[in-house]
Amino acid sequence: MCPNDKLLRTSVTVHNGTTIYYLARKSDCSACPLKGDCTTGIQRKLARDVNEKARDHVRDLMKTDDYQVSFKQRKLVETGFGDLKRNLGFTRLKLRGLSGAHDEFLLAANVQNLKRLARSLWPPPERTKSSCTE
Repeated sequence: MCPNDKLLRTSVTVHNGTTIYYLARKSDCSACPLKGDCTTGIQRKLARDVNEKARDHVRDLMKTDDYQVSFKQRKLVETGFGDLKRNLGFTRLKLRGLSGAHDEFLLAANVQNLKRLARSLWPPPERTKSSCTE
């Protein structure tokens, strides 16, 4: 359906492995006040991803309060992994096996906790503007 609730036609052919094109009738599009919202130029063709229904469902979920809580919790975890990779150089596991990976992550988590503790006990010194002499 288009934004003006008119039926669109499709050949159900999937282009480039991910896109389905929908076509509108010329009589529906020519007098439609919402044409600028759904098409560009003179074409009456809309491209829609094969997985767009699932994306619409996720967009609806993003508006809920449970999503916001989950987003904040996920952000805390993912920033920890990002810090490990970027600042501590933890890009590969050096020990083999599950117990080795467990031990490495335990050590890395301890390093992060020690960094947080040090930051809370000894905040960085205040920056002062250095005087420039000419």
